[in-house]
Amino acid sequence: MNEWNEMNNREENGGGLSAYTQGTLSPALYNVSIGVHLLVGLVITYFLALRMPYVLPQIYSVHPLIFSIGFLVVGVVGGMIAAKGNYVLSLIGYGLNILAFGTLLSFVGLIYPAQYIVLAAVLTTVVVITMTVAGMLFPNAFLSMGKTLFIALIGLVVAEFVTMLLGIFYPNIFAIIGIFIFSLYLGYDWARGQQYPSTASYACFTALQLYMDIINIFIRILRLMASRRR
Repeated sequence: MNEWNEMNNREENGGGLSAYTQGTLSPALYNVSIGVHLLVGLVITYFLALRMPYVLPQIYSVHPLIFSIGFLVVGVVGGMIAAKGNYVLSLIGYGLNILAFGTLLSFVGLIYPAQYIVLAAVLTTVVVITMTVAGMLFPNAFLSMGKTLFIALIGLVVAEFVTMLLGIFYPNIFAIIGIFIFSLYLGYDWARGQQYPSTASYACFTALQLYMDIINIFIRILRLMASRRR
C-alpha cells in the first residue's frame, strides 16, 4: 500500500506515469508490476483465443508453413524488442508475443474438449504457484541452472525435430520433458527477474519470460492429458 501511495504522490507532484516508467521501483512495487503485466497478458491471450478460432485455422490450412514461420518470427522479434530496456518497446515486444501465442491457442478450442482445457489450466496454475514460490525461496539454486536449462531446451527442440523427420516421434515423452524443463524455467526466470534493475521495462520483460513459460507448460499438459485419455 505504501508503494502505491508513493506513486500517487509522484503523480500529484507532476511525476505521474513518467516517474513509474523511467524511475526505479521499490522491490514490492516491482514484483507487483511483474504480476500485473503477466495477468493482463494471460487475460488478453484468453480473449484472443476465444475470438479467433474460426478465422485463423482457415489461414493456416491454406498456408501452414507461412503461418508457422510467421509465428516464430513474431515471437522472436517480440522477445528481442522487449529486452531493450525501454518500457514502450517492452510493451510492444510483449504485445507481439501475446498476439503470436493467442493465435496459437485459438486452435485449442477446436482440438480439445472444454474439460481438458479447464483441467490443464488448473494444473498449470498449481505448477506456476509452486515454482514461483520455489524461485523466491531458493533463487541461487535456480540461477545456477541457467546454462543447463538452455542446453536442455535446445536439445529438446532438436530431438523433437529430428524424430518427426524420422517418423518416430514420441509426443508423450517429449511433453513430459517439456513440462519439466519449462517448470524449472519458471523458477529460473522469476529468480533472474529479481536480478534485473527494478524498473517498469524489466518488470514487463520478466512478465514476458514467465508468460512464455506458462503457455508452454499449459500446451504440453493439455497435449499429454488428451493423448493419455484417447
